[in-house]
Amino acid sequence: MKTADLLIRVRQGDPMALAKAITMVENRKKDYKSLLAGIYPLPGKALKIGITGAPGCGKSSLIEKMIAVLKTQGVPIAVLAVDPSSPFTGGALLGDRLRMIQHSNDANVFIRSIANRGQLGGLSLSTHEIVDLLIAAGKEIILIETVGVGQSEVDIVNVADMVLMVLNPDSGDEIQIFKAGIIEIADIFVINKADLGGSDNKISEIRNYFATAARSPLIFPTSIKEDRGIPELLAAIRQFQHDESGRIDEKRANIKRNYVEKIVAERFREEMRLDSTIEDMLKTAATANPLQLAEMIFQKIKTGVSNDKKN
Repeated sequence: MKTADLLIRVRQGDPMALAKAITMVENRKKDYKSLLAGIYPLPGKALKIGITGAPGCGKSSLIEKMIAVLKTQGVPIAVLAVDPSSPFTGGALLGDRLRMIQHSNDANVFIRSIANRGQLGGLSLSTHEIVDLLIAAGKEIILIETVGVGQSEVDIVNVADMVLMVLNPDSGDEIQIFKAGIIEIADIFVINKADLGGSDNKISEIRNYFATAARSPLIFPTSIKEDRGIPELLAAIRQFQHDESGRIDEKRANIKRNYVEKIVAERFREEMRLDSTIEDMLKTAATANPLQLAEMIFQKIKTGVSNDKKN
């Protein structure tokens, strides 16, 4: 299929074309840049919700319940389940999609597992691009499930308009562990598996942590087993979305800036791979002053004197 035809079908919301376009972007296939260039300007402003939390906290089950409620509202939904990549093959397990399979036949629901490509931030550059493809296809709510909490997961703030952190009542001193930047990224806390008891203690932990902060955290207990708390959570998400403080608009501006910076960084890496002279320079890295060598390479790329430059 020609790129122009694929683009038309993506804009029409064709799920097969969308899946093909995502694969094209993920694998950096020929003409993927032309495809991406054709989706702008994007229609409307989709709500991008990042969902993070420790393995086993019930992120996928929570998403499944959120989808079930949102479907009744007729909202076009997309789910990106980001899975860890093998450092050797680049492949991923892609297992989270199986938990949501019951929704996959719904015309209003698009579910896709993607690999993080070994990115330290937990999300590859293609995640930004795939999100924009989903918006171009008319999705109004995009749920992005991360690999699992760790210091590397903070990159979700550079993709999502809001971040849900999923915790369990019996997660011990988890809050203490997350103090190094993780807990601060959350806009809404979800105490999942609230049927186990102990939710009040976890809520108190979170409130105590933010006692001296400028904001009061939004916290919602949920129970997938007892099917409670999801409508209240979704109502809070909508309220956050329409908050007139301008917080989401500011976050969206920062997201686009970060996206552009990542594109520039990728172009620099491409230049390094394509320039045989730079490759020769890198062979001296074992004995060279790394700061000086890096500066020399940077200046060479900056001045555009690559011998093997390709666009």
